Amino acid sequence: MGFIRGAVYSNVFVGIVLTLLAMSSYSLIAELSFNWYLPISVFLGSFVLYNFHRLYKIDFIPIHRLSARHEWMLANGTHIKYGMAISVLIAMLILPNYDAKDVVWLVPAAMVSIGYTVPVIPTESKWWRLRDIPLAKPLIISLVVTYLTLCFPIYEQFEIRDVFQPYNLTLFIERCVFLVSVTIPFEMRDIGTDKEEGLATLATYLGFDLSKRLAFSSLALWFFLFEWRVVSEHNLALAISGLIILALGVVGIWRLNESKKEMYFVLAFEGLIAVYAILMLLFA
Repeated sequence: MGFIRGAVYSNVFVGIVLTLLAMSSYSLIAELSFNWYLPISVFLGSFVLYNFHRLYKIDFIPIHRLSARHEWMLANGTHIKYGMAISVLIAMLILPNYDAKDVVWLVPAAMVSIGYTVPVIPTESKWWRLRDIPLAKPLIISLVVTYLTLCFPIYEQFEIRDVFQPYNLTLFIERCVFLVSVTIPFEMRDIGTDKEEGLATLATYLGFDLSKRLAFSSLALWFFLFEWRVVSEHNLALAISGLIILALGVVGIWRLNESKKEMYFVLAFEGLIAVYAILMLLFA
């Protein structure tokens, strides 16, 4: 358990999950040729950004609001910072593999990722982070992750306009809806601390039970979109894969309650993204 806890709380696990998700895009889009440096870049970027989010002003969190992931980071933050510095160095060494246009189109995702944690929106009373926008957090996360794991491989080889090709746009919507369905539970996980901070999230606005229903509904919508596409491609293995993902997601959401520990949310829902990505790699 110590190894698993370290992988989860250090954000190595989520980096691996997003790397698998990016690699699955090469299976879903036949025209793409696999480039080794792109998945590595996704892992490095994810590791750095997620840990930046975790470390930013962590010392200002009241003791009674510290969760297990915060306590782990406070105990191991120095090692994580070294890891982040090494990751940035490796990313800089990989950078010459990209054209200038590729870097330019990464800027919007980087700005949104930073603005998610750092206050960037002026309001009458204070500066808001993007995550402070009422009810918007799951959609912001889903759009950014879809952009990095699907759009990035597309425009890295072709042009940004190719993202809007009908098939690619269908994949974008499909993946975004799936990610919304697995992001809502994390809002449910944080419902207590978000209420204390006065954040208007989906979970604090709708409550735990309605949020649970919304997660079910989002997953059902994804399944409909996924199977609609897969049936037209006559891919039986992928259609069965969709059923497996749906079943695992339903069980994971069904078992949710306010007493579930942090590790459950990560392994159940980030793990579900990994299962999705692996099945796409195998059968798409």
